Amino acid sequence: MDLPREQPQPGFGERLARNAVVVFLMLAMVTLAFGLAWGIQDIRNDDKQASTPSSRVNGDAASGESVGAAIIDEIVDLLKNQYVDKSILDEETLRQAAIDGIITALNDTHTEYLTPAELKAGALSLDSSYDGIGASVSDTTGVVTIVTPFRDSPAEKAGIRQGDTVLKVDGESTEGWTSDQAVSKIRGQQGTTVTLEVKHTDGTIETIDITRGNIPIESVYSEPRLEIIPGESGEKLVDRDGNEVTDLAYINIAQFHDRTVQELKAKLNGIESKGFKGLVLDLRGNPGGLLQATVDVADEFLSSGTIISEVDADGKTKSWSAKSGGLATRIPIVVLIDGGSASGAEVLAAALHDNGRAQIVGVRSFGKGTVNQLQQLKNCGDPDGCGALYLSVGRWLTPNGDQIEGLGVKPDVELPMTYDEYIDQGDLQMFKAIDMLHGK
Repeated sequence: MDLPREQPQPGFGERLARNAVVVFLMLAMVTLAFGLAWGIQDIRNDDKQASTPSSRVNGDAASGESVGAAIIDEIVDLLKNQYVDKSILDEETLRQAAIDGIITALNDTHTEYLTPAELKAGALSLDSSYDGIGASVSDTTGVVTIVTPFRDSPAEKAGIRQGDTVLKVDGESTEGWTSDQAVSKIRGQQGTTVTLEVKHTDGTIETIDITRGNIPIESVYSEPRLEIIPGESGEKLVDRDGNEVTDLAYINIAQFHDRTVQELKAKLNGIESKGFKGLVLDLRGNPGGLLQATVDVADEFLSSGTIISEVDADGKTKSWSAKSGGLATRIPIVVLIDGGSASGAEVLAAALHDNGRAQIVGVRSFGKGTVNQLQQLKNCGDPDGCGALYLSVGRWLTPNGDQIEGLGVKPDVELPMTYDEYIDQGDLQMFKAIDMLHGK
């Protein structure tokens, strides 16, 4: 699905990315990813989806087990019978307002209600491809913002950049929109056109026509995500002097889906026997994805140690540990992250860092550290379905016990890079990673 939720705040201004692929135009991820981002985007706990809770909706208010649904019914009845302007009363609108009020009270951007229509449209699904423009979005700042355009996507080719604010879609203002609303408007059949009015991070406003395409879900690349020296280096890994770097390997993971580890293994095959002195692992703009995919990827770089821990709603902790047999457990690694690195990207970066396998360069990551599950709702009496609640059920902790949610992962070398700096000086974060792996 196009344009995931959640997805993470842009860290590297506007991105002149030649290539980016992610799937979370749904996650919100977003995921999204991820969170999806997107999500949107986030790490989705894909081991199991918990069964629908059986907690009471009505009952004795004095028991403390009810939020007082009977009071809401009473208010609605009074409005229907006595409100001065009955013509504006609409049961569906009132029900949606009640749901929105409950979700808003949580102050948790990762918990949301999905309508039956949104579920039918593919919200939170991870298909092998989808029709859309190829970009993830977030609404966490109150406006629809591009988290990242996907690699080789119609959005990227049309000039959409990381951090762009979407002001209008086909002439309609996005003011007050959620990322879900943006997804439903921007997605569409392959070959059709959508017009976005965007505000770039430099303040310029541009109207861009984008022809929607079928977006493949490839996630692992061995060519630099950004042209390291704009207009000069192409797909080569080069140092700050423009010299090609042949003694270091490069891997970009754009997101985590069910085929990511197979893609990664193909890229890593024989990497430690080919004489490379180090590996640059680029997780910039990665919005996350599936938990198991993230754990499996970490296993390729770790032979032991904790990958991630989850603290659930009851305070119980569950940990995932690395297994031996990975393809790249000895090669030195520098990880690149930015403000668009979220969820699974943060988990992987922290796992490698805290286990002494990697140093991190860039800026603090997005800070999406919740465990989310999709709970189908069944008790509304509507034969067309009741929708679902996508809710936070736990928090992720790094191997060192640090919380990711709201804090992100702090790099060892904090190196911001603006769009203008990138154009004028090249990929400064990449240069630093190369220098570190060369012992400079």
